Amino acid sequence: MVNRFCEFFEQWKRFTNDVPYDLAVPPFGLDYYHMTTKHAKENYQWFISIIPNRMAYFRNRCASDLKVSECLLDYSPASLVPIWEWFIKTARIEKTPKEELKKMIEGAKIFGDSWICREQFSVATRFIMRDIGIYIGESFVRNYMQLKWAYYDKPKNYVDSRQPIISGFYYKNDDYGEGEMIVNPIAMVEGVAASFFDSNPYETELFDSYIKKTLWIPD
Repeated sequence: MVNRFCEFFEQWKRFTNDVPYDLAVPPFGLDYYHMTTKHAKENYQWFISIIPNRMAYFRNRCASDLKVSECLLDYSPASLVPIWEWFIKTARIEKTPKEELKKMIEGAKIFGDSWICREQFSVATRFIMRDIGIYIGESFVRNYMQLKWAYYDKPKNYVDSRQPIISGFYYKNDDYGEGEMIVNPIAMVEGVAASFFDSNPYETELFDSYIKKTLWIPD
């Protein structure tokens, strides 16, 4: 009973100290690997259906906090600079909960100490990152007619399988060959945000990553 109370108190404290933010929770969660084909399809349809409302909420919230006009957040590449400025000010980092840390330590026996993350983004911060990912996806499809939202469920073990992605990119490299490419905009944001744990994040970081991806867009 004492352990349950301590666990409840720890969760309550985490959410009380978190960023006040309206969360859009997927109907079948975020464990894409274990989703059935049916659930993956429904999850994707739900995701596409909420984009207008999510972007209305996100743009309003971001503009309000920055005290700028919402027109500034016009899905242009340049708009990613104030958005990331806002995220840097808004994001919160917390200690990894004991139960999750315990699992990581067990996993470290196989994957090494780099598997252990003693700090993590708060729950609300991670959902904010998802909304920024949606914004980036919308920026791609609104500015480049070659690109579109999509998802695929095979091969199942592929890192982006069953997740909302942007298709239509084409990669070409003299050393590594060429072929069609996809971009996972939410994973892209998560990758950029990793700098919070390694170094000092900077305001043009997301913009720089976006511009690199535009080099993969065919004419």
